[in-house]
Amino acid sequence: MAAKRGNINKGLQLYNKLLKQFTKVNNQLPEDRKVSLEDRRKYVTKKLYPQYKGISASRVGVKAINKSIEQVLSTIIPQEGCDLNYISPSVAVDIAWFDLDDYIREVLPKCIYIKIDAGQFGVTNVFNTLNYNYDRNGVKGIVDKIREFVNNDTQIDVSFTGYKQLRRGKANDGTPENYYLHFILVVNSEEIKDTEPVVYNGERRERKKITSVKNAILARVKDLANKKKRKKNARKKAIGNIQKVRKLKQQEKRSVRPETKQKRNMEKINAFVDAQKQIKKSFDRGNLTPEQYERMIADLVKAFSDIRKQGGEI
Repeated sequence: MAAKRGNINKGLQLYNKLLKQFTKVNNQLPEDRKVSLEDRRKYVTKKLYPQYKGISASRVGVKAINKSIEQVLSTIIPQEGCDLNYISPSVAVDIAWFDLDDYIREVLPKCIYIKIDAGQFGVTNVFNTLNYNYDRNGVKGIVDKIREFVNNDTQIDVSFTGYKQLRRGKANDGTPENYYLHFILVVNSEEIKDTEPVVYNGERRERKKITSVKNAILARVKDLANKKKRKKNARKKAIGNIQKVRKLKQQEKRSVRPETKQKRNMEKINAFVDAQKQIKKSFDRGNLTPEQYERMIADLVKAFSDIRKQGGEI
């Protein structure tokens, strides 16, 4: 037992050494080549650790580790859009407050600095999107407070607009990591504060590069919209299928003739099977969350097996 525990400890020491060295190398990389902590752990587990498994951490040299890390990094395509000087302002306008999390996670490049400024609802520190966390970076708290403020009032329009700004102590010399996108809260078309974007007037920026980055980001905006549409349609279809089973159950119960009751029962069973398949398929495709899946399956089973005496909702 002690020997087995010792092997686990040696393996953990090796893993930690590899991850620590990967982080050191990663911190020295340009923004477009940096790897998130989640991905670093993945690469250490799948690529680096197997190379040195069984060897004591003290016997694995830093030079050898660095060489292995470089081999991994050479397979990773640098990210596009890490230089804010190439990002068109048009891609950071009118971001709906309820889309803010998805916009940061799925639209913005995972290599730029941003800040969310919602005034009375909260202000985040400047953080890099590479290791973005909805809760830890403070975005969730801001969104929750805005939700309380809006409270389903369709007369209130709340969004965010981003402006390029200089990070504290940094020079306006075109260095990508010197800038950040400052997202300002906009309520009913009025920004909570006047903000002027920082303009870099150094070397002439390539128009083709700006267009390329803009198109890449707009493509992710389109992908996000399509993803939301698929999720909405999946929920709508699942609810409709559950209602169909419920209706057939009611018809079966109200049927007088045995043959009619039997027919409705078979229709109900077929509708139940179809609804179950649709909900499972939507979940497997990522269009339903685990919570939505569990709730809809429970609603489906309830609709199939029971209804209230007066024919009301289950």
